[in-house]
Amino acid sequence: MPNLLPIVLTTAESKGQDLSFSQAKKIARRLEKRFDSYRDVDPLAYVLHFWDETGETAVKNVMTANALRRINQKESIPA
Repeated sequence: MPNLLPIVLTTAESKGQDLSFSQAKKIARRLEKRFDSYRDVDPLAYVLHFWDETGETAVKNVMTANALRRINQKESIPA
């Protein structure tokens, strides 16, 4: 019997969904298979594979703008 079966039954009951025992068991088995496949994934590999190019570009643009603003402020201050 799947370990997630009590959780599936409790969740279905709290949401007012009528599930038969076999339906709940099928859902619990599918969830466990999915969780088992997630367990084998290296979190760092996932992050490196799906890096946010637009976010990286936005950070570079902001950092460049801040650096230019600081340079311009230093030039405008009389010595």
